[in-house]
Amino acid sequence: MSQQTPAGWYPDDQGTTRYWDGTAWTEHIHDPGAGATAPMADKKDGAFARLKKAAADRSADKRESREAQERKWAEEVAAAGALVTSGTFGLSTVEVYEGGYVRVAFGEQPERPSVANVRSQMAANLSGGGINAKTPYEKLRSITFTPSNSDQLSQGGSGFESAIGPAVAGLLKGTKHLMKTSAPGLAAAGLAHVASQGSRTSYLTVATDRQIYTLSNQVPNSVGLKTAKQGHVDVGLALEAAANAVLGIHGSSTADTGAAELAPPVQPEAAAPAQTSPPSLADRLRELAALRQEGILTDEEFASAKAKLLSGL
Repeated sequence: MSQQTPAGWYPDDQGTTRYWDGTAWTEHIHDPGAGATAPMADKKDGAFARLKKAAADRSADKRESREAQERKWAEEVAAAGALVTSGTFGLSTVEVYEGGYVRVAFGEQPERPSVANVRSQMAANLSGGGINAKTPYEKLRSITFTPSNSDQLSQGGSGFESAIGPAVAGLLKGTKHLMKTSAPGLAAAGLAHVASQGSRTSYLTVATDRQIYTLSNQVPNSVGLKTAKQGHVDVGLALEAAANAVLGIHGSSTADTGAAELAPPVQPEAAAPAQTSPPSLADRLRELAALRQEGILTDEEFASAKAKLLSGL
């Protein structure tokens, strides 16, 4: 090699690739295995290609699923036809379509509502009950409006006694010290509210190919107590009439049934009032236990009321 040859890798006299440092040959020879890096790179490129293909396949599957859902939704919209009527009944909203389909946004009030979820539920009710683009179309099977029984409860005693039973009414009337500003006293006041509202509660039962909805005209007030909305009775009747019309059911049996229920019953001949004994302590304790089991009284209220009953012995 010439002294002017720059340093680098060159073939020597034996044909071996050796490093020339610019003045003489060194002991460093070119490793033939260095060329094996290219196949390793090919393997890495192949793994990346497989990952890329798997991601592309998942994206394609999602796209196909979304397109299938969109096609199904379009078919349901076409089958449902035009909107006939809609209305808010209690906490729920119902839409009736001329093809015999309905959409129901079913609202529920928790048994022990907090101030926060009562306000959110009231806001949802005022905004239309929650029907949106994701609310499904369901094939309507039947719809029935059940009027309240307030007129029936007016027969044979007060609505309070008819709603919660004479034994509970006797318990509350016979134990006057329970009606003070104590926890059991407040619970008894809540019972009166439940009794009065229960007698004015109407129901709308909607049966579809997917499930059965039982809706009521009750909505929570500002303190979380359920209050029957009498203005929703007309909404329930209108929804029933419209749904029966699209189903080809002419006339409404609800009106006839309601008229029959509201007809004055035949008064039996007056009989001598039966002599009844006042409820015993055991009866009152059983009634308190029933109120606790139904969730009207808490454990603390039950214990306090029980203690007061026992203290009166």
